[in-house]
This record gives sequence, structure tokens and C-alpha cells, in this order.
Amino acid sequence: MENKMKNKTAVTLLCASLCSTYSFADDDKVIYLTFDDGPINATSGLIDALDEAQIKATFFINAFHMYGEGDENEQHSQLALAKLLNSGHLLANHSYDHMLHNCTDGERSGAVYCNEVGLWPVKSYQDASTDYDYFELNTQKVLALLPNAESFPNFKMRTMARLPYTNAWRVTKTFKGDGLCATSDNLPPWDPAFSCDPQVSTNSSQVAVKISDKLASEDYKVYGWDFDWGPVNWGVDYPAETMADGIQMVESINQIVNTCPGKTMDPVNSRTQNLDCSDGLAANKVVILTHDFLFEDGPRGQGATINLPKIKSFVEYARAEGYRFDTLDNYAPQWQQNRQYEATNFVSYQDKIYSVLQAHYSQSNWQPSSTPALWLLEK
Repeated sequence: MENKMKNKTAVTLLCASLCSTYSFADDDKVIYLTFDDGPINATSGLIDALDEAQIKATFFINAFHMYGEGDENEQHSQLALAKLLNSGHLLANHSYDHMLHNCTDGERSGAVYCNEVGLWPVKSYQDASTDYDYFELNTQKVLALLPNAESFPNFKMRTMARLPYTNAWRVTKTFKGDGLCATSDNLPPWDPAFSCDPQVSTNSSQVAVKISDKLASEDYKVYGWDFDWGPVNWGVDYPAETMADGIQMVESINQIVNTCPGKTMDPVNSRTQNLDCSDGLAANKVVILTHDFLFEDGPRGQGATINLPKIKSFVEYARAEGYRFDTLDNYAPQWQQNRQYEATNFVSYQDKIYSVLQAHYSQSNWQPSSTPALWLLEK
């Protein structure tokens, strides 16, 4: 690992006004395309494909790839992360090592060991305090290599997170939920003998609930997903080659939009069993989960050759169906002056979400943070 770091190319970050604010109606249909488990070498080509499609995505990253600890093709992951920031895509927190410090036999641990034994979602969360610290460690490790990353407007590692393995949400005081069968205490969730009662849940999943609560108390927004754009069958020789194409994706999204899909998602470990979508914030929105490693040519198949072109076709079909694409910092639209706000509206302002208390026409000095008679801070 030391030699790997010595040979890394110096990276320049070009801080600029990268994240534009768009004006849009509250009834727009919006897709949030999110990528987990990078940055790896494949991330660079992925960014090129997203830029060609003229969309911005949200990346939930594990910085251990930048230190050569992720057991992936990651020699150029630092360059890929710099490219991600410079391109204006959103950078969010997925913990330093995807909780693989808990994948251990008492002597060995980490990605290499866990990939050998295949026990990723078993006892993934063990101690809420210790495991929580891996989110802050993730941020510190990025800043150690890219010290000015935090100056970017699209750097959200201290305000936005996703739990590894776990479809958990902490967006407003009511729009929240947990993956109560996300990880197990003994058998992998795909084992035929695995069973889980959400009323009892697993110890690992219950520890994850505590971490979600802690993140929310520290002003993070925790985002899960509504749809998993992954292989149709992970069990085949080249699973990356079985991912749905653009028109199939749009057809699937049309079926789940406005259904609060986390409650019924399969398999059971992907569900958010107690998700509450009643506050209306999730209306007309679909969060898609996928992974950087599915877009590379490698052991999982021709992900770059076959799947990168699917991004452009997906965007084209989705736009034809009336969807637009955005990043998760705009899950509630950014507050704007000189517009009418109604009692059902939500806005984002300075990385916080507010709901309207009183219908009004906004003015330049009526920002949500300074007008508590008009806006309620959602915690």
C-alpha cells in the first residue's frame, strides 16, 4: 500500500461554481441516480458517461479505495475522486470501509478477507459508537489526500450519508425508516435458511438504527433508495451483463413512482420496513441505487462496454417520459426568493430541509433560517 501511495499522481482540484440551482415545479417527476462503493478506476469512465448524458449524480463513497484497501481496481481512485468533484457530481458519505472492519475472524479483517469468505452483510454493525466513527473517518481520509475538497459546493460528506447494506432514511422528522432485516447475525441474507422478523429484527440491523439516529442528530440527511439498478441475477458468471437497459428501467420506474416502494422491495434485506412517506416529500421522486463496479470491464463482465451506453439511453427515455435528473441535495428544491410557497411545500436551505408553516410570496430577506413564522426546520 505504501508504494501505491508513493506512486500516486498529484491531483489538482479546480474549485469553481459547479452546482447550478435550477427552478422547477413541485410536481416535477425527478430521478436521483446514486452510485455506491467508489471511487475506483471505473469511476472515471462513469463520470464521462454521465457528463455525456448531461446529468449530475450522487456518489456515496468509501475512501479506503483511495488507500488501496478496497480489493478493487483502485490504483487511480484518487484521480477519479478529483474528477468527480471537478465535474460537479455530488460527493456523499458511505463510511470509510463499508463496515468491513467488522468482517473478521478475530485475526483477519477487511475487504480482501471478506471477499474470500463472502460474509459481507453478516454482523456488519456491532458497536454503534465505533461504527459511527467510520463516517467521520471517511471524511478525514478524503481531506488528508485532497485538502481543499471541502471547499467545493458539491462536497456533502458531513451532511449526507447512506448506510452500507442498509435502506435507511432520515430526511425529515417524519420521513424516515430503517432496513430492519438488512444485515444478519449469522447467515447471509441470500442463504435459503436466512429468516428475519422485522418486529424482532437482527442485532446488526438494530445497531444500524442507532447509527442512523446518531447521524440525524448530527445534522446528516440519510438517504436510502427506491430502486436497485443491479444485475438481474448475481449468480451467473458475468452478472454485470444482465443489468436492465434504458427502456426497461423507465418502465420499472413508472410502476413504482409514488408507491413508497421501500416497504415492498425485494429481497427482504433491501426493504425499509417501517418507512413513513406520509409527509409528501417523496412525491414524484425516485432514488436509484447502483454501483461503480458494475460499469467496468472486469471479473463481473463487460460493465463498461455494455452498461455505460445504457446510461445515455436511460436518460433519453426518462426525459421523454417527463422525468428530469437531479442530485440529492435538491431532494427538497432549493429555496428561492420571489416565488409563491404553499402549505404543502418543502425547501432546502443551507443543507437543511424546511416545510412551509404559512403560505407566502418569498422575499430576499425571508430566508427559511430567519423566518420561523413562515418555515419549520425539519429534524
